[in-house]
Amino acid sequence: MSASSGLSPQILLGQIAVSLRVMAGRQPLAGSFGADTPALWQAIGAGMVFTLLVTIYPGVGSSLSLFAATFIAQFIGVVLMLLLMHMILRGVGRPQKFLPFAVPFLWIENVQQLFGGMIQNLVILASDHTILLLILPLAIWTCYWMWRIGRDVIGKGGFLAAALVGLSMMVDVTLLFAVQSRALP
Repeated sequence: MSASSGLSPQILLGQIAVSLRVMAGRQPLAGSFGADTPALWQAIGAGMVFTLLVTIYPGVGSSLSLFAATFIAQFIGVVLMLLLMHMILRGVGRPQKFLPFAVPFLWIENVQQLFGGMIQNLVILASDHTILLLILPLAIWTCYWMWRIGRDVIGKGGFLAAALVGLSMMVDVTLLFAVQSRALP
């Protein structure tokens, strides 16, 4: 499947629906996502849209610079992660697997970001931190699918797939720490 070059609400919702159907086992991974450069940029753009959506409410109470820093850090993190993943795939002799791997990987991350952000906003609205417990099953489910995409698409086994999921988490946590340490006095 090839992606159109646009990023409309229909495309965003459609790709989230495809991702959820794949993650629920109702649709096969093969052929469900684009595997070209426009599809990659579409997945990156969707992540940026979801970053905006889930940080607007918390960002209203914070400074504009923190909001901008979160947005910029998200973009830098995704690009850095993708560059490192491409380098690793070249190192293991699978550079041709980069796009078929990266696009669905990013869409699963987008699902995690969108629903995780909604849960975090619910915590803010309800002032009930126990709601954060909902993030654990979401994180396990999405990490499993990111791992499975790595294992099945790259075809080099579960260890490499786990390393790529770990790399994604390290980049995310490092950038989150950098933004948060800048926000706190």
